Amino acid sequence: MQIILKLTTACNLNCVYCSEGDLPAETLLQEIFFKLVDELPALLDNFGQRDAEFLFHGGEPMLYGQQNLRTLIDYARENLDGYDLRFLMQTNGTLIDDAWINFFRDEKISVGVSLDGYPELHDKNRRTKSNEPTAEKILSNLRKMRDAGLSVGTLMVFNSAATVDAEKLFDFIQANELHPKIHSVVPCGRAADVKNSAEIYDAWVALMKKLFELSLARESSKVIEPLDELVDAILGISPLRECSFNGTCGKNFVSVYPDGEVGFCGRDNLARCLTYGNLREKTLLELYTSTNAEKIRARQDYLQTHDCKNCSDWQLCHGGCAFEAVNFSGTLEAKYPHCSARKNFLSWLHGDGLKLLKTALVREKKRLRQSIRVKKQLRDEIENLGVDDACPL
Repeated sequence: MQIILKLTTACNLNCVYCSEGDLPAETLLQEIFFKLVDELPALLDNFGQRDAEFLFHGGEPMLYGQQNLRTLIDYARENLDGYDLRFLMQTNGTLIDDAWINFFRDEKISVGVSLDGYPELHDKNRRTKSNEPTAEKILSNLRKMRDAGLSVGTLMVFNSAATVDAEKLFDFIQANELHPKIHSVVPCGRAADVKNSAEIYDAWVALMKKLFELSLARESSKVIEPLDELVDAILGISPLRECSFNGTCGKNFVSVYPDGEVGFCGRDNLARCLTYGNLREKTLLELYTSTNAEKIRARQDYLQTHDCKNCSDWQLCHGGCAFEAVNFSGTLEAKYPHCSARKNFLSWLHGDGLKLLKTALVREKKRLRQSIRVKKQLRDEIENLGVDDACPL
């Protein structure tokens, strides 16, 4: 189970689509976290789970401070002995320095950095409060982390209905050794006034198709999500992990906001579309099994008998993101707001996408056969050499 901890609503940036909007600065109290940890075994044991991920989120979680974070981590490790724990952080990446790099390494924290593609794209959306660009600073910090031996994922929010230079983006991913996850913008928080989210999602689909084509044409091994997960799921290689596709909303995630409220999604700190209650007043297990929590988990059962009934793409979509459904329509009973475009994308992956993959695999097979033939020929030539020919004096 993943516990999303909204450590603070404070941030040093002024991103145009921030889901936190302009909330006043608020920080998660340590006693709320301690209570969460004390009650987590009851929740995990009730569902037969032994794994727990703590995702440090914000605002900007690094503003919480290293010492405060270490206190949380130490308490979790001391009081959850026997459970498999992982610690993750999603950060804007601007505050990373040598001390933070050592902290991440010492505490074994997996880090994700928000980076919206090449600088011209990124700096349109992710600037400081004094309107300064941030791309080059983040790229420099990513290089420092990589040089220190840390593996870092990146999260890109796609926020443009205009055509994006897919080849430039792909080259940027390659050159900077990135492992990006690319999402379309959600019109909430500061992006609440976005009226063309459908056009943006259509542009996202077009971009995903082009990136898939480029990755196969250039025989790239770079992972670009959700492309790789979707293809692996279609081929039956591995199940989907991305929550907006795999139907685990309200099941494998719990989000704790700075004031102790508990909900189903980290995006919902501002809107509070559907929270479970406050950890100061109820136990974690009571909140997880609350009426509102059950409503979240019942959403898929409803969709399978209504809007999504007999949908051929159900196993790759599961009705889409619950938060986006509530955010767009005001009700959990709505299907994914970009259903038609998503079906178009999944249909393309099943059809043209798999054809492209097959062509690429055949090409790779021919290349490997040729390589084997060349190696065999060299081996035969060496074996046929006489001793005097092979080792001339």
